[in-house]
Amino acid sequence: MADAAGAPDGGAHLVLLGLPGAGKSTVGPLVAQALGRRYVDLDAEIERRAGRSVAAIFAADGEAAFRAQERAVTAELLTAGSDPLVLSPGGGWVEDPANRALLGVRAFAVYLRVSPAVALQRMGGAVADRPLLAGADPAAALSRILARREPFYLQSQHTVSVDSMPPDAVASSIVALARGHPRD
Repeated sequence: MADAAGAPDGGAHLVLLGLPGAGKSTVGPLVAQALGRRYVDLDAEIERRAGRSVAAIFAADGEAAFRAQERAVTAELLTAGSDPLVLSPGGGWVEDPANRALLGVRAFAVYLRVSPAVALQRMGGAVADRPLLAGADPAAALSRILARREPFYLQSQHTVSVDSMPPDAVASSIVALARGHPRD
């Protein structure tokens, strides 16, 4: 993905990418607070606008309908000329070429790299609420999803491996990247 317009701290939105369970929704608010930006959990924003859960949208309308809503809300948030924000989209967001195209225009992406085993452990019982993981073998499903998505995730401007890092340390690393001072 091409560099966002300007430096990461020069007006570009910050998008946190990664598998479900990577910690995007946990770390995002911490990063936004540290940077003085608004935080948007994209799935929560879609749920608010639709008046129903992501799982209900998937069940009633299908994945394609959800992805269309995801694409429309993303375009609105990242192209509306708003102040830079921290956006945490769902894990599948990166598979849509229209979403990825926005990363080279107004956004700076950080991939929160997590192993499927750690991601599943973090999700715990909430795995059942994830439409793409709610089958008999969520570990195999998540491994297949990672194989399909990781080439896109790796196109992010930065990668932070999060398996053994607590949320505050992940947030500090991302804030440093956003300020143009990568941490060692």
